[in-house]
Amino acid sequence: MAGHAQRSLLHLIDVVDNVPVGFETDCEPYYRLQLAPDPRTHGYVHPETVKSMPWPASFSINHERRQVILSPPQPDTSLSAHANAAFQAAIDAAIEGRVFPVLSDMHSEHFLVMGARDFVRLERFASPLFGVACRGAHLTCYVRTPAGLKIWVARRSLKIRTYPGALDSTVAGGVKADDSPLECILAEAAEEASLPEHLVARQMRSVGVVTMSHRNPRTELQHSTVLYVYDMELPDGDVVPRPHDGEVAEFILMDCAEVRRRMLDGEFKPNVCPVMIDFLVRHGEITPEGEKDYLEICSRLRRKLPVPTASDQ
Repeated sequence: MAGHAQRSLLHLIDVVDNVPVGFETDCEPYYRLQLAPDPRTHGYVHPETVKSMPWPASFSINHERRQVILSPPQPDTSLSAHANAAFQAAIDAAIEGRVFPVLSDMHSEHFLVMGARDFVRLERFASPLFGVACRGAHLTCYVRTPAGLKIWVARRSLKIRTYPGALDSTVAGGVKADDSPLECILAEAAEEASLPEHLVARQMRSVGVVTMSHRNPRTELQHSTVLYVYDMELPDGDVVPRPHDGEVAEFILMDCAEVRRRMLDGEFKPNVCPVMIDFLVRHGEITPEGEKDYLEICSRLRRKLPVPTASDQ
């Protein structure tokens, strides 16, 4: 694993937030995804995806302007019904034809297309193909001890499909299209960590968001992420998260210095690092006196995304 001399906290953010700030203005060679009559860009589609996707007739491609445009709905049809059917037709055909490895030849839960003028959704595995923004939610459980603040860190199961054995937030999950971030956390806390819903609902605090925009260096697919972050202080020793649904192998109570060290050693799932860094900043464990990149770290944790996250109507 990489040593501390080769990594920094800012590097950990760079790994998952590597899309230039000016990408919204100059996104070449990506095609802009538009949901007519809305002129805003809701996603960025790689040219290879444009070429290979089995687009239904409701989509049109403008190669000169590099645009993928979903046609406006008919007067008797809602944007939601029209767009959802169009995206699903494209995804169904892509899965049936085994066109894209990222789909793993299987269907997945639906995610919301943030910023659309109506309820628009598409399958989770397909979201990077369309370059849309996705929602996630993370809960960090911590305790105050005589030795200082300690964080409950999850170790992912060795049987899980992505990042097996990596360290993770106490509780985390993608927010389904029909759910709120709070509903996601309440469900995941019970399923992953055996934490009672009534306890989590009473004790947890919403503490903001972490935003990232990522281009996969291998596939070149680009997508943005909004992570809603929550904190929950637990009484020392009284309440302990325990694995429940098989996705978590164990929970480890770590002091903040160990969390920082193991992030720098590459032991954490990459997109969890900004969440942990945000926690350490908010709790005074990362300070301007002790971190030379403090200002840039703080600004990068809440970067402006190249897609809208709220409707313009």
